[in-house]
Amino acid sequence: MEDLKKFSKEELFNFSFNAFLKSGVSSEDSEIVSDHLVEANLRGVDSHGIIRVPQYVEGIKMGIIDPKGVPGVMKEKDFFALLDGKKALGIVVAKKASEIAIERAKKSGIGIVGAKNLGHVGMLGYYVKKIAKEGFIAFAFANGPALVAPWGGAEKIFGTNPLCYGFPIEGREPVILDIATSAMASFKIKVAMLRGERIPEGVGLDPEGNPTTDPSRVFRIGTILPFGGHKGYGLSLLVEFLSHVFIGALPSTEVTVHGSAQGGFLIVALSPTLFREKKEYEEDLRRLLDRIKKCKPARGFKEVLLPGEIEERIYEERVKNGIPLDDGTLKELKRVADELKIEPPKPIE
Repeated sequence: MEDLKKFSKEELFNFSFNAFLKSGVSSEDSEIVSDHLVEANLRGVDSHGIIRVPQYVEGIKMGIIDPKGVPGVMKEKDFFALLDGKKALGIVVAKKASEIAIERAKKSGIGIVGAKNLGHVGMLGYYVKKIAKEGFIAFAFANGPALVAPWGGAEKIFGTNPLCYGFPIEGREPVILDIATSAMASFKIKVAMLRGERIPEGVGLDPEGNPTTDPSRVFRIGTILPFGGHKGYGLSLLVEFLSHVFIGALPSTEVTVHGSAQGGFLIVALSPTLFREKKEYEEDLRRLLDRIKKCKPARGFKEVLLPGEIEERIYEERVKNGIPLDDGTLKELKRVADELKIEPPKPIE
């Protein structure tokens, strides 16, 4: 594998911020999106990190994204709201939706917010973590451009349709699971393609419907498979129900196939005290997590990890030593820098 150059979080943030500013995005929104993308890289979710800048900039040029779009409330009651994203950058819309969900949960114990007509929302764990840090249980769902076949099929029906949950606990990081319901996230396949790596068997089909481990034969021109066969298919369908049918956003098959596009987004914040006292919730959650951490590891494993632990460890390491980027990603960032007449990010010496 190639030697990856490393970059400081500040260097990548400044590059992203300047790229969006030059693309007509406000200073405030450029900061929101750049913070999100760099956070994704810091947590090791490189498929949703700085590699998205070229896609978002291109989405603005294509008219998929309105850099001046301001999301507004279409419908609301005590514990829920529905937002029209006005084609704004999805990260900006999803952040607003999350803030409304927290506000409603503080008043009613529950906050449910849907958003449609928006760009790509990025890493769902970003929003769920912020809600969990406020002391609420969180769930998030989003559908996107059709890239994934249903179990038994060879036609693109679903997006990678991620889902995410977060459970807060005092004194330690919240437990966060953030997964695509496809066998692999679309942009992870792209990252593998840029790095000259193969993808695992069972991830995708080539344009003729044959299984392949060549990411270039799957990314965009082929079809991704659901993870875990019929189980992943069922969860992907759940995400489609919630982010399309439930809130009225576009189905995956009608979303523009582009890295800046999204179908719908649904975020939920729940008070852990809806059914019991906080102390009881905390005690049971802590006892359960401790039992899992003390579980005897299987052969080949050093420990049992909780969801989110790997990301937290990667975060600590990358804050200290820098964020690695491959040559393929750097070429795309350089291309955008040249087009916008800004400085490309400089690696750590």
